[in-house]
Amino acid sequence: MNLVEYRNELLEEVKISAEANTSDVYVEYLRYVVDTLQDIEEIEDFTECYFETVGKMNRKVIIDGYHFDSVDKSCLIFISDFSNTEELQTITNTQIDKLYDRMKAFVDNSINGYIQEKCEISSLGYAFASDLKDRIQEISKFRFYILTDQIISTRVKRIEKDDISGKKVELNVWDISRLYAIAQSNMEKENIEIDFLEKFGRGISCVKVKNCGGEEYEPYLAVIPGDILAELYIDYGARLLEGNVRSFLSVKGKVNKAIRNTILNAPNMFFAYNNGIAATATSVEYEEKNGVGEITKIKDLQIINGGQTTASIANAVLSKESNAKNIFVPMKLSVVDKEKSIEMIPIISRCANSQNKVDEADFFSNHPYHIRMEEYSRKIFAPAINGNQYQTVWFYERARGQHTQEQMKLSIAEKKKFLLKNPKNQLIKKVDWAKYINTYEGYPHIVSKGAQYSMRFFADKINKEWEKSDSNFNDMYYRNVISLAILFKETEKLVAEQDWYKAIKSYRANIVTYSISILFYIVNKNYKDKNINLKMIWNKQKLYKEIEEQLVLTTREVYEFITREDRTTLNVTEWCKKETCWERAKNEKWTINDSFINSLVDKNETREEMQESKKERKIINELNLEMEVVKLGADYWREVLKWGLERKLINPIEKSFLEVAANFDRTFKTPSNKQAKKILEIREKLYEEGLKKN
Repeated sequence: MNLVEYRNELLEEVKISAEANTSDVYVEYLRYVVDTLQDIEEIEDFTECYFETVGKMNRKVIIDGYHFDSVDKSCLIFISDFSNTEELQTITNTQIDKLYDRMKAFVDNSINGYIQEKCEISSLGYAFASDLKDRIQEISKFRFYILTDQIISTRVKRIEKDDISGKKVELNVWDISRLYAIAQSNMEKENIEIDFLEKFGRGISCVKVKNCGGEEYEPYLAVIPGDILAELYIDYGARLLEGNVRSFLSVKGKVNKAIRNTILNAPNMFFAYNNGIAATATSVEYEEKNGVGEITKIKDLQIINGGQTTASIANAVLSKESNAKNIFVPMKLSVVDKEKSIEMIPIISRCANSQNKVDEADFFSNHPYHIRMEEYSRKIFAPAINGNQYQTVWFYERARGQHTQEQMKLSIAEKKKFLLKNPKNQLIKKVDWAKYINTYEGYPHIVSKGAQYSMRFFADKINKEWEKSDSNFNDMYYRNVISLAILFKETEKLVAEQDWYKAIKSYRANIVTYSISILFYIVNKNYKDKNINLKMIWNKQKLYKEIEEQLVLTTREVYEFITREDRTTLNVTEWCKKETCWERAKNEKWTINDSFINSLVDKNETREEMQESKKERKIINELNLEMEVVKLGADYWREVLKWGLERKLINPIEKSFLEVAANFDRTFKTPSNKQAKKILEIREKLYEEGLKKN
């Protein structure tokens, strides 16, 4: 698939989404690009904010969305430039400057109070302008984004602009070729390439550690000057931090007082007092002169431990409390091959953070929960609908861009066949999966905090529930979540079709999550022996009449509720993030149709079905354990047994279990489920003692 073919397919997808969501192609293009930027961790979150006005001196003001980054304190502002033409065109510098000026005009007219004075208080732009003015002192820099389906001839990625109110400005242009490159690279984040000699006039002093790392990685021990580290963080912000560290900082992100005290009062002691940072890269350029090593270039630098240290030094520089020139930070750097980096960096990060209180949820991407849901999504077919003679699946993306990647090398005929089975409107990303379940379980305020926050919250809950009993996550559970996905997607369309919504075109995400949560809350509270009929939604692959009629009522009432003047926060989007908002919603009197109540099903019906699914899942789990032991072979287990005995790491009982696995080819008796479970537990223990993984 070349660039033009990719763009044509993207335009077709945007048109389909616009029709399905009762919106327009400009909105859907914006959402597509923003979703991609979130997938590759370029941005943390996004709030739609379609706002247009005329500012002071007749300056045209236009923005399409924004976000305040909770980690690096930057303010992100977005504008879409969707041409909607069949022919690929070039976006010029003149056009780029024009689009930037419209976003900048929003910032200028927010800071000077003009928007707040002249515009409707109910508009999204008014609320954002007020927040921007109130938070201007804490904003570290402005990051402007132009999102276009055109192409930049020079492939400029970031453009420096003059400061705004003393804040550094970065302009990012995401053109179609940049999106195409991301799609080709398995939805990986863009490279961070740093030339220290060009940028700082000096390299990073280091020692290349020999006879360590083998073929897996190259280890370096370095000392990075505080002013360089601060400038890197100011330039690249949260993008410099590995995902787990960024998640941790966004939750725990208060400035560490001890680190701050050393920065301000004893900078020369920083090297001695601070543990330093751990980092990874995919390649470096290293030179040795007169026995002294130096890193001159580095690619894909990611800080995997020490984010608090990095952010604290950068904050001191930004606030002009320190220039950090007398600060030197120890750095352990592991250079990992590009192909191995996706697998190895999360493991390195996990180990590097094991001494800190970073939740297990932060390392959730490869959790067996995701693996199981992915397996179900490939083999459980949805009922055929609309007279179709074929069935489809709901494609669950455990890894970024799987759906796109599986099509990249297919022929036109193969691709059509793939999309018949895996239609794009039945693609579910992890963050959406989390959103559906958090909504169902009564956390609309968590969902309103954004995709990444919602995902972390969900991951923490699932991790604990999985430890208690993973058999709860069975085929019926999977079908129920798909029903929730249908409920959510159909409610989004339903809201978009309402006349009252067409007049405002705001807060749809908040309206949907609150409306669905409210219905489940009311049923659980007032009709304890009843359930919303998720099975009917699964069978029909759409909403049934009674719940659709109820949602028409509830969504309108929710809109009126969240925009009511008695809210404690002016910005409606921010108000919906507060637990107080949800507590009020639970105590509100909502209009409930009798027909909706009559459509509820008896819990005993679903309870029996769930028990059967749990039993089946338990049997499958037991078989999987036995198969895993047998699949490795008796020779393998004889080696494990020998390794453990030689090092005196196993007791007589453990020895007897391993002997069962080591001799099944002679005794013709395969391990029972209990034995297999114990054998694998012993192996895990030996892994921790140094047994090499197979």
